[in-house]
Amino acid sequence: MNARGTPASGAGRRGHTAGVMGRQFPPTANGMRRARVALAALLCAGAGIARAAECSLSTQPINFGTYDPIELFAPIDSFGAVRVGCTLTTFGELFFGVVVQVRLGTGSSGTYAARTLRQPPASVLQYNLYTSAARTTVWGDGTGGTAAVSGTVGGFFGGPNPRTFTVYARLPPGQDPSVGPHSDTVTVEVWF
Repeated sequence: MNARGTPASGAGRRGHTAGVMGRQFPPTANGMRRARVALAALLCAGAGIARAAECSLSTQPINFGTYDPIELFAPIDSFGAVRVGCTLTTFGELFFGVVVQVRLGTGSSGTYAARTLRQPPASVLQYNLYTSAARTTVWGDGTGGTAAVSGTVGGFFGGPNPRTFTVYARLPPGQDPSVGPHSDTVTVEVWF
């Protein structure tokens, strides 16, 4: 018994109230109280096991076809793609998706100013990769005047899953390479 003469534990009282996180529930809500406590426990437990999305990527290579060194005026335009798919694991991701940023490396040239297709030992064709069909902004990592491309993957209110990011390419005219295949390898990074 406490100082007021009532049982300290609430035993024997029919109309006692119980508090959950400072909130009092009326005596008639006994079943609802248990449901609310169970829901609160479930939400708290779920927060401890939540993990971030897992994303993977695949690429579609760029092929410029046959290059004609006699053509002096028209560039060769082509395109490829980066496809990003994510496994959504939290409620936020399921509703809103995952925002990803796709960054492209410099390739064998080491610079974004002009990427290069190479044929050993010394033949080089300059080209570049762009963020849009207008081919005005070089797709890079966001430094040196380049831009990375962002978008939402998946989710009820987000974008498609997997999401395809088109890479626009241009090979300028007026170059004089050796005959034969030229190639380059560009690193793709996906940040999320």
